[in-house]
Amino acid sequence: MAKTLDRFDLMRLYVRIAETGSLSAAGRSLGLSQPSASRQLRELETELGTQLIMRTTHELSFTDAGQEFLSDARQLLGEWEAVAERFRLQKDDVRGKIRVAAPSGLGQTIMADIAGSFVERFPGVSIEWQLNDAPRDLIGEGIDLWIRVGPITDESLIVRGLWQIERAVIAAPSSGITAAHPGELADAPAVVLGPYVGTEIELTGPDGKAVTLVPKVTICTNNIFAAERLTLGGRGYSILPLWLMQPAIDANQARIVCQGWLPPPLKLSVAYPQTRYRPARLSLFIEHLKQELPATGAGIVMIKG
Repeated sequence: MAKTLDRFDLMRLYVRIAETGSLSAAGRSLGLSQPSASRQLRELETELGTQLIMRTTHELSFTDAGQEFLSDARQLLGEWEAVAERFRLQKDDVRGKIRVAAPSGLGQTIMADIAGSFVERFPGVSIEWQLNDAPRDLIGEGIDLWIRVGPITDESLIVRGLWQIERAVIAAPSSGITAAHPGELADAPAVVLGPYVGTEIELTGPDGKAVTLVPKVTICTNNIFAAERLTLGGRGYSILPLWLMQPAIDANQARIVCQGWLPPPLKLSVAYPQTRYRPARLSLFIEHLKQELPATGAGIVMIKG
């Protein structure tokens, strides 16, 4: 029977098995030999009275009970770490890991720099930086913070819409596309960033009136950097964020067409699980993002209120 004080170590090993997909790798990361890791896993299963992992020669797979306990173990470890961190903060000692899921575009550029400046400021903190635009299972994947462009509909999460991303209709001079009104783009080729534009998009003019633009799609992509490259290559106009395109506009490699006609901004939000405790390092990272992001990226505006 595991002692009470050892149960967090058993859970920590179990979570590491899920993260690494390997019992021996999980053990090595915690300074345990493979026999010791196997013994501790058996001890945990005995403590709970159920099998958590199916083991074969070549792979591990979680039982239904194992999947359920994995979520519980992650939450319990997170809450314990938050309590311990609260006391460490009395000595200005912020440390631990933050697992962040970031959007692929911002996560490779502006936000990567911000994450780097955060760990420089707090050297006791490490960040696991995952880039993915798809919906996430934060609890199941052990993710502490999800930064997403667009709506977050998971009601089990705490969601804070903090910024909006301004966009514009962009074309390269080599495309030959010039337009003062969206109606003039009816026959112009378009490069469409599919997840954020779709088959049509509403543009609001200087007088507040809206017009629906139906792009004549030549290429549709789900990758922002492919859309940028194609647009700068003169393959068509595109609706892209200013944080990405402003340097090209400043260098006369791209220009805004339909001046004064604006697509709706995109909401940029953070989301995290509803747990009783939120680690101080996570709160500090969110505040760091709030301070740095609007100052770093053109057209990224803090939402007031």
